Amino acid sequence: MLERITSPADVRALPPESLVPLCAEVREAIVEVCGRVGGHLGASLGTVELIVALHRVFHSPVDRLVFDVGHQAYAHKLLTGRRAQLSTLRQAGGVAPFLDPAESAHDAFGAGHACTAISVAVGLVEGLRVTNAPGQVVAIVGDGALTGGLSFEGLNHASVASRGLTIVINDNGMSISQNVGAVARLLERDARRFFESLGFVYVGPIDGHDVHHLIDVLREAKASSKPVVVHARTEKGRGFAPAEADLRTRGHAMGPYELRDGKLVRARPGKTTWSDAFARLLEARLAIDPKVVVVTPAMVEGSSLTALQARFPERVFDVGIAEQHAVTFAAGLAKAGARPVVCIYSTFLQRAYDQVVHDVVLPGLPVVFAIDRAGLVGADGATHQGAFDVSFLRPLPGLAIAAPVYLEDLGELLDWSLQRTGPAAIRFPRGVITGPRPGGLVPAPASRWLARPPQPSLVFVTSGVLGLQAVEAAQGLSWGVLDAGDVARLDRALLREAANSGALVVVEEASPRGGLGDAVLEVLAEEGLSPRVSVVGLPADAFVKHGEANAQRRALGLHADGLREAGHALVSQGAP
Repeated sequence: MLERITSPADVRALPPESLVPLCAEVREAIVEVCGRVGGHLGASLGTVELIVALHRVFHSPVDRLVFDVGHQAYAHKLLTGRRAQLSTLRQAGGVAPFLDPAESAHDAFGAGHACTAISVAVGLVEGLRVTNAPGQVVAIVGDGALTGGLSFEGLNHASVASRGLTIVINDNGMSISQNVGAVARLLERDARRFFESLGFVYVGPIDGHDVHHLIDVLREAKASSKPVVVHARTEKGRGFAPAEADLRTRGHAMGPYELRDGKLVRARPGKTTWSDAFARLLEARLAIDPKVVVVTPAMVEGSSLTALQARFPERVFDVGIAEQHAVTFAAGLAKAGARPVVCIYSTFLQRAYDQVVHDVVLPGLPVVFAIDRAGLVGADGATHQGAFDVSFLRPLPGLAIAAPVYLEDLGELLDWSLQRTGPAAIRFPRGVITGPRPGGLVPAPASRWLARPPQPSLVFVTSGVLGLQAVEAAQGLSWGVLDAGDVARLDRALLREAANSGALVVVEEASPRGGLGDAVLEVLAEEGLSPRVSVVGLPADAFVKHGEANAQRRALGLHADGLREAGHALVSQGAP
């Protein structure tokens, strides 16, 4: 049956008795695709009946379906003409990991970060009114997103929307893992009074896996002249036993995998990641210093903090999907004398920028930002590429920024940051650990030579693990490699020494606008130095889409061969 579905119109044309079998086929297709290419499995398995019902009642794309992130939307992709391409999910040139209006007119708004759907939906409702355009708007919001402040700002406005708006609460009791805080209890015990007090018509809670009842309720919501909240109880990982048995995340991101003799076999590299290593080092510091605490915005699993939370449950704070609160909460902890470490992805830190500036850096509080997924992340695509943290953090007075090259650097950076009287950021990539560190190198975060020939004709200036690619690129040549150390305060003496080579290639896995390259150029200008300079980094005028991260690095020249080519090109410019 699924093979005959090319658009939502085909879903609406089916006889009612075909809907339950269709849901079974959709669920089977999601399991099969995620097994081959990976993806966010659990949430999408839980929304199959809900999405079939939505496409049965609403007429996308005239009616706008706004999903709060795309974790829950694989069934939507299958029913909107992308079934044959779904096996390319998250791969270069393939189906986007989240929602992308450039990919399909049925994707009303793109989102890879949570908590945006209600605000977008209210904007669409008012925009359709202003432009006198047809259509209704539905926001599909996971209950985990209701821990985010933006969702509540949207609810405050949505209750006075001027025309039809439906908010569907997809309540599975989880974000990535179990929800935390009072909102989860509110949905369990008193949701009706809460939403009705805001001015909504409230319907629920209803069985989110009864497709026929969902259709009846959604038809009533569509006919209402007032904004409606439909509260649907769903099960994350529904219909796939290995996901249902995963009590921590219910199969949030389980692939690639395969079933052998009825048992799930998952593909795992088996190597220690930077996230793993940082969590282990952090655990050792918590064991020594009772003032050290950890804050994470619903990323216990992603930041490898599960064991740490189990050992120190009173000192590891999961604040839910609430990045702004995470940062200002950490500021309060620091003000009270604790030493908070905020474990947060690079792109999630973007959501709390004013809090970083106003609540941490301005008062000079000793908060440590452990910035995970700094640089390219690969399959999660443009919404998750850690491209901008150096650019937005480097201008802030008093904030130090450094990145490890080797495993040994990571512990030194953690100790350095915990000993500071002001804020610090440690940025590290998604990927496996590098090491061991060669003997004789200066400890991090000092600027240091990773390769230092007697009279170099060119010097790579790097930050973090890209220094290893630069060392490989320099082998056999009279080229040096300088690790920048604290990017916010470059070592001017070493940079002057590097500039004496006459040619500098600055290498960064970040945006070159405002990043390390600009930092180097600023110092050269202030020092009156004028070597030839080339900057190799992420694109300055485009976002990097989804694909395999190492393939993207090769395409962007962020590997040994590409850096060697950049070096030869720069040296040749000065040849007589």
